[in-house]
Order: sequence, then C-alpha cells, then structure tokens
Amino acid sequence: MKVVLHNHHVADNDARFVTAVYDPTDWLKELFDPTDAGADEALVPGMVYFKDFERFTEFVAKHSPRSLLIRHAGSLTEDQLGEVMCEASENGRWTILDESTTDLSLGGPIASNMEVLPDVVVFGENLADHKLPAGCFLMSKRVFRVWDNVKDYNLHSNTWGGNSASLSTALAFLKTTPEYGCLPSSVIEQMHQAMSSHPVATKLYETHCSPKMATMLNVGGMNKNIRSAYEARITTLSRGGEESVIDASGTYGVNLYGHNPPDAIDEVLKTHDPHRDYWEELQSQLHEKVGFAHVVPAVSGATANEIGLTLSLLAFAPRKKIVVLKGAYAGKTLITLPATSRDRFKLPFAPLYPHVHFVDPFCDSGEGKQQLMDLLETGDVAVVILETIQGEGGVKPCPQNFLNTLVAERAKHGFAIAVDEVQTGMYRTGRFLNYQGKIDQPDIVMIGKALSNNMLPVSAVLVNDRIYELARQNNEHLVQRMETMYRCQINAHMASHAIQVGEKHGLAVRSQETGNYFRDKLRATSGDLSIVKDIRGEGLMIGVEFDEAKLPRLVRGSFGGLIASRCVNDAKQPVLVAFNPDKPFLIRFVPPQCITLEEIDAVVDTFDRALRSSVLGLLKPVVVNTVNAKIGRF
Repeated sequence: MKVVLHNHHVADNDARFVTAVYDPTDWLKELFDPTDAGADEALVPGMVYFKDFERFTEFVAKHSPRSLLIRHAGSLTEDQLGEVMCEASENGRWTILDESTTDLSLGGPIASNMEVLPDVVVFGENLADHKLPAGCFLMSKRVFRVWDNVKDYNLHSNTWGGNSASLSTALAFLKTTPEYGCLPSSVIEQMHQAMSSHPVATKLYETHCSPKMATMLNVGGMNKNIRSAYEARITTLSRGGEESVIDASGTYGVNLYGHNPPDAIDEVLKTHDPHRDYWEELQSQLHEKVGFAHVVPAVSGATANEIGLTLSLLAFAPRKKIVVLKGAYAGKTLITLPATSRDRFKLPFAPLYPHVHFVDPFCDSGEGKQQLMDLLETGDVAVVILETIQGEGGVKPCPQNFLNTLVAERAKHGFAIAVDEVQTGMYRTGRFLNYQGKIDQPDIVMIGKALSNNMLPVSAVLVNDRIYELARQNNEHLVQRMETMYRCQINAHMASHAIQVGEKHGLAVRSQETGNYFRDKLRATSGDLSIVKDIRGEGLMIGVEFDEAKLPRLVRGSFGGLIASRCVNDAKQPVLVAFNPDKPFLIRFVPPQCITLEEIDAVVDTFDRALRSSVLGLLKPVVVNTVNAKIGRF
C-alpha cells in the first residue's frame, strides 16, 4: 500500500486516493478500521472493503478507484482475476495481489500464471511454511522508481528485513515447492554463487532489492563481507585480509548480549518443544517482573505499536484522538506512521489517520503541558503514546514533570498511557524497562528489539486488565485475533531465554555501570571539542549531539553519515556506530550489552579520531569507497 500511495502522490497529488479491497474474510478491514470509523476516519484511510466479488467489480466500474487490492485470490477463477487485472491496466489503476494465503506447497504463486501482472505482489508467513515470521512484497521497476533515489530509498525499512533465521527457513521451504524445480538453472547457479561470493551477492541486491541502498552502503564503506560475528565483534574480509569491527550500534538496540549467542543455539533452538506453550511461560515471566496480566505477541517494534494503538482505540471507543510527543518514532507502517514525527516519512503516503496530535514536552516554556491539557479537555483522547527516552528522536529523555502531569491527568480523564520501550527496554538503560521509577503503572507497554536476543523477530505488548477488558468488550474477535496473529512459539521461547540471559548476567547493573564509563570516557576524550554540544543518555543508550553552527559548511548536512563512515573505515580499529541520515547532528551508541571496557576505550578512540579529522579526512573514505564500488571491489 505504501509504494502504491507514493506512486499516486507523485503522479496526481491532488486527486482523492481510494482503494477498493476484495477480501472475503474481512481480515484487512478489521485490521485497518478496527472501530468501524469509515473510509475517511479509519486507522488506514481511503479503503473501501468488499466480501462479495460482484459488488467489488460493480464498485470499480462505477467509482473508478485509484487502486485495487485483492486478497484470497484463490477464491476467484483465472478468468475473473485476469479480467480485473486487464481492466485495471487499461485504466491506469494500481493493483496489489495479496498472496499471503496462497498455499505454496501445492504450486507456484497465482501471479506466476497471469498474463497481466499486478503492480505489487505480497507474501506473508506462507513463505516460510508458517514456521517463522517472514514476508516480502515484489513490485515492478515502474512502481519501485519512486524509491529508487537517494532521497527516498529508506522511506520503507524493517529492522528484521535481513534476518537470516527467517530467510533461511523461507529458502529451505521454497526449495521443497513444485515451482522451485522450474527455475532456470542460471538463477539457481546465481543463488549458489551468492552464498560464497560477496560481489555476486551485492550485485543481486543492487538489481533486485534496492539500488540506492546498495549505493549508500558502498559509498559509506558499510557493505562489508561479513564472515562471522561473536559478542560485540564482527569479522569481515577485505582486500587486506580479515578485520575485526567493534559493533557499537547493536542494530539500533536489537543486540542484547552479543552476536550469535551460543546459549541461544544450545538452550533454545536445540531444545525447542513444538508442543509446549512458551507464550504462556513468557506471560508468567513478564507478569512476575512488571505485573502486567496480558502479553500480546508481535514481531517488530512497529507491529507492537500497531497493537498498542489499536487496543487503546478499542478500549475507549468512540474516542479518536492519539496524543504523541514531538520527535517520536513509532514505525513506518501505515498504522504507525501517523505517530511518527518526521514529515519526510509521512507526506508521500498521505492521507494518514487524521486524529493524531503532537505535543512538545521539551520546550522550556511549558507549552507542551498546556497543549496536553487542551487536548484532554476535549474528552476525546484515547491514548498518549510516548518513549521515556526518544531513540530516533535523539536520545532525549522525556521531562519527569511532564510524566508526572500525565499520570495525574489520567486519573481525571481516563485515557491510556502507552509506553514505547522497543529501544529502551530489556535492561539497556540500567533497569529492565525504562519507565520503571518514572511512570506509575502505565496501561500498555510495547517491548521489542533486544527481546529477540538478536536472533528471531519477536516483540510483545504488555496490557493491563482494564484496557484488555474494555477492548474485548468492544471487539472480542479482534482482540482474540491479535493474541494469535503473531503467536510463534519459537519466538516466545527465544524471548523468554533473552530475559533469563539478562538476569543471569545482571544486565541492568552491567549496562548502568558500563554506560556510565562510556559517557565519562566520551566526555574526557572528546568533550573539549567545540563541535560537541551534548553527550547524554542512560545506561548503554548514548547520544552525542553536535553543534550545527560550528560544523564545516561543506559537510554540515551529512556530518553524522561522514563520521559513521570514517569510524567504520578507521585503519586502526573499525567501529560501527548508529546514525540517522535525517539527523546529521547526532551519533548514537547502542552496543551489545556484553561490550567490554577495553572495547569501549577502542570505540571512543576511533570516534575521537573521526571527530578530529579534517574535512578532507572525512571525505576521503567516501571517495575511495565510491571508486572501489565502481570497479567492483568491496
């Protein structure tokens, strides 16, 4: 839907966007419009749903919607489906074929037999025989072109997009399906070559995934030939031989206690019992730690936030307002984008859910508190969603006085407080969850990233009895569906083990102590530089903010990326740091929580060398990497 919306935005920005949806199960309607608010007020606006195919085609003929989405195509004849695709192609409509319900074990995708291909084809857990969360969507070059540029290439991304466990499970299953044997030998040979040849793998990624993402990785020197990874170290192979890169980014908080933890193999993957309910065990574990009665499964930070927002709107229907803090990042799905602060991520996909309101608790004037009060007085606020420390927003802690006001006002106005702990949770900031000691009994908490132990895509939504029961009273079927939609037992087993790892290694105390050491070391080493505006954070979630006015003009708009490139290409000790192209004045350190003091020393030394580089020193790696990429050397 995102790529189709963006194409519409580019082609005809002023026309109203309407998608006609054929879904005989109403699965999508329940997900995108959980409170029956209608096409303009739904969580994902602009969708008109049909369970009956004849009514669907009548609507298309009469109202000429801009795009069509067809789910359960197997319920249609080849003639019916072919006629819809031909008509849509002739009239310039975008088409999406959702094949997530196609049984691939019986044959190939439905799209493989069609004369006129859809613009987008979607697959879900059927890619991996429903054993692990997996999915992808395919599109033509014509449709993809809106993202094939350096400005928009990252408008859609996923923390778990390259998860090897899900991808290898999907590939193993697809090799057993009838269509795999029909692939040309050249394709199979390319796949085999990609397993051992980094240039071949890079070329396939450039050709079939994201050319501009590949370009940016190549230019930054981050397209590394990774041979192994363990704890906080990644071993790569370059022309000069093997090099050991210290991972100080931790995939933006996913990495709990190191790469490829051997105990996760021995204690989870090798011992997993498919007949055991690990979600029940995880729920008991979390209830013991933080007191929440209900745990709803999810598979990413965005899906956890989707569930949290949906439960809040269900619980307090017909209230519609969602209050979000300025600088927030909730995800890039069509449900979470409205609660993400950056307009660049949102504008190409408008219109989004219309009842999201941003308040600014960070301004000294107290304006954010007044904004909140004004919204609460409307009596229409269902939920306030917040990060106690904003991650993508710049490692900014939410002021405690604002949090205190929020808790006090909840008692008067009866809304939900939903805390996004996707990046701050799992011991990272010196406590199990960061809200502890800051917010008295939030109603909903979303956790993810490190809950996976850097192994499998898993997240969870913690819900108290009040919200759960209210939501169930308003839509019991949807609540039950959310409780089972992402209920993957191996994921729950891994999450339960991750908490055990945190307790076993005393990660709350360890993260606090090593984080204090890390920040003190940064201040002692680089704090004297005029370009360093602030060094802040809690535990092993650290941000270094630069003073924009004091940066060289030539590199001001790309400073963070250049620093990251200089660090990962450092001749003495390469270091991977977290940066955001949209925030060039910030570098984040979110390393695996097993990082040693000696490794922290090395990270800070490399970072300091980068900060003290000349403009030419910052640009040199980019020039060298660009030339090497052009001649196929990585």
